[in-house]
Amino acid sequence: MQFTFKFPRINKLLPICLAIVTVLLIAYLGQPRAIAQLRSNVTVDFGQPATGTISMSGILHGIDTAKPPDSSIKPLQPKLWRAGRLDIYDRVIASGAEFQLVVSDLWGYGSNPNGWPYQNYPAWEAFIRQLAQQNKGKKIIWDVWNEPDLKNPFWKGSREQFFETYKRAYKILRQELGPSAMIGGPSIARYNKEYLADFLDYCKANKLEVNFLAWHELNDTMILFVDDHVLDAKRNFQQSPSYKELNLQKIYVNEIVGNLAQYQPGEILGYLYNLESAKADGACRACWESKGPNKVSNCFNNTLSGMVTPNTFEPRAAWWTYKAYAEGVNSRVRSWSNNNRLVALASKSNPEGKAQILLGYFDPNFSSATTVTLSLGNLEQLGIQRGQKITLKLEKIPNNQEGAVPQLVTVKEESLSVTSGSLAYVIPNFNVHEGYLLTVSK
Repeated sequence: MQFTFKFPRINKLLPICLAIVTVLLIAYLGQPRAIAQLRSNVTVDFGQPATGTISMSGILHGIDTAKPPDSSIKPLQPKLWRAGRLDIYDRVIASGAEFQLVVSDLWGYGSNPNGWPYQNYPAWEAFIRQLAQQNKGKKIIWDVWNEPDLKNPFWKGSREQFFETYKRAYKILRQELGPSAMIGGPSIARYNKEYLADFLDYCKANKLEVNFLAWHELNDTMILFVDDHVLDAKRNFQQSPSYKELNLQKIYVNEIVGNLAQYQPGEILGYLYNLESAKADGACRACWESKGPNKVSNCFNNTLSGMVTPNTFEPRAAWWTYKAYAEGVNSRVRSWSNNNRLVALASKSNPEGKAQILLGYFDPNFSSATTVTLSLGNLEQLGIQRGQKITLKLEKIPNNQEGAVPQLVTVKEESLSVTSGSLAYVIPNFNVHEGYLLTVSK
């Protein structure tokens, strides 16, 4: 049986309500253009050097003894290389990077015939002693264990068992290699202040040094907090009188850039900018599986952790990002952005003698483009006089994922006369995940 209900008042109001909703929808949907025109302002002062800048260019694994060619490595000017093998030691040192050895990689985690270290401490100690004796005279940063806070796959034991494992390794390394050996950790998977404090308190109680403190930053939604973590560790651990006897010299974030961001220039620059501004002592680009159905590990296919293509070693967007970053470190000047997801790394002189501004835009929650207005100040510090012509060249570092990028695409190149000690430059439609490189030359 069918029932019919009549609501006279609603029937009369319905057309009016629909009309109001339609008007509101039109008004709302007519706004995307305004949202897309989000504006960001960046100020660069070529008269203010950023003193004490430390390069965050570094790599985890990524090579063998011959591949990729040195021509792929040299432009990146790596300063820290973290690896679980010793046959690449000479190549890493020749690149100009410090060599950080992941001792647990050589042990083999749970696949070692002796099991985990806590299952056979005598075997662990014998392994450490032999490793130290075979590598005396090498400049190695000894990273005892990788991610002991991750039960799968790197550590099946308790926190206290890891601390004991560190203690036994530390004592033998110090005994064999002397007081100058750099030994540290714990290289946990994320910044965990409570874990780090427990580790350092244990080392203090057992009279063990921790010459470097290390953890990983791999959460691509937390890029804005990586600088806070470094500053927090400096304040509470490195600079604390309570831990002075640990001889804590360095803070390494020895894996950065998560799986989602591994190919994205904007996010990569977000990591590099925030770690550099916090003055970490070094960082290494992490490695992940490749995209697509036939996944392979970018750790062990000689692609510089995914920055070049397998076998052909063509540069990807990530490679160009690291290259441009490295070229500006030595002449870094101060820059400011009113958008904390739009970072700018400005430099007075790259290897070609040109000033450059490297920009990256990242945001996991907002996909609209932004218009960036750059205010470039103190141009006279570049030797540019009023009335002089300069050339501005804008190149895009695309969010090209795994595709090869043989050369950066020039978006715009123009010459103009300088009428004052500063100028404004506008980059429209700057898309999230992308990077741009602006060079200024006379």
